[in-house]
Amino acid sequence: MNRREFLAYGALGGGASVILGAAEAQTATRTYELFIEPADVEMIDGTIVYMLLFFGGPPGVREPRPVLRAVEGETVVLRIVNNAPEAHRFQVPGVTGATTTNIAPGQRREIRFTAPVGGTYIYLDPLQAPLYRLVGLHGAFIVTPRNGLTLAGSPTPYSATSQTAAVRAVFDAMGTMPRFAGDKWNPNDIARDKVWVFSQTDPALNKRVELRQSVDLATLAANFKPRYFTINGRSGFDLDEDPTVRISGYVGQPTLIRTINTGLATHAPHIHGNHCFELAGNTTAGAVSVRSNVYERDVWMLAPLDRKDLLLPFEIPPDIPREAWPPVQEPWPLRYVMHCHTEMSQTAGGGNYPQGALCHWELLGPQRPVA
Repeated sequence: MNRREFLAYGALGGGASVILGAAEAQTATRTYELFIEPADVEMIDGTIVYMLLFFGGPPGVREPRPVLRAVEGETVVLRIVNNAPEAHRFQVPGVTGATTTNIAPGQRREIRFTAPVGGTYIYLDPLQAPLYRLVGLHGAFIVTPRNGLTLAGSPTPYSATSQTAAVRAVFDAMGTMPRFAGDKWNPNDIARDKVWVFSQTDPALNKRVELRQSVDLATLAANFKPRYFTINGRSGFDLDEDPTVRISGYVGQPTLIRTINTGLATHAPHIHGNHCFELAGNTTAGAVSVRSNVYERDVWMLAPLDRKDLLLPFEIPPDIPREAWPPVQEPWPLRYVMHCHTEMSQTAGGGNYPQGALCHWELLGPQRPVA
């Protein structure tokens, strides 16, 4: 894709999931094509910043920052083309075989690996770490379990062999008790499975990469000065209607939020209106770690390269008395903010507030309409 053509996208498509048909989901092989390319990206304040991005998806699709999905046990085929002016690599940390050697400019690689147990993973360029990851070469790799049911038959995002008693209890509670009246979590409803990739951009660093100037990796972290804080490549008002980020639903429609931090700054997402259940995180080796003790969180920490899965229960907000439910004076939908408690992340361009990593989720009504 021509760098100027990408301006028409802005950051649209960042984090967008590539959804395959039911028939293809049952096949034993999942194929994706990825292209490493430069792009001029317009930030929230109109500044144009040079980035390196993965474009692609299933053959014939060229989404920026695609969310790659597979089913546990499938063979994943990745065909990667480097259209950037320097060498790059591809890797899914913690997944055997999901890595390439250096790909020179104009060259391509094909790798095959087996999709691991269900969970949330990161793909990135590990070359000159963390340099190329910071200038845009990162994304999410989501694995659906082959069998994600609890012993009671409730669907979960985790393989039966990875589930803990605590996580099973959370998913079994959905739709079966007064607090969580409504539906079970629905893994087949993509609106109930969100991916939020947090990242930060230091335009000065990106400019050095654009000009092919040397970067001292030993001092990169100390000199990193992010001016833009994004979720799925967008920030501020641009997140308001972003379908990859915005969460909408009725009371009783629990939603999974897969949060990833690909940058260098630590984030602390904070959701108003409901507490979330922290279900899983990551280990230093990149494997998925399902929690044996599930905490209710309104804030959770995302250190660099952290992945944490949260379940937003879509319960009646606890700050509304039950005798006042459903509200009759407040218009629907009821909107609640998600913002980061790392205060600098709420700004853009060094001080434009609120134009950073913040968005909202909304309750459309007290119960899902009967079809």
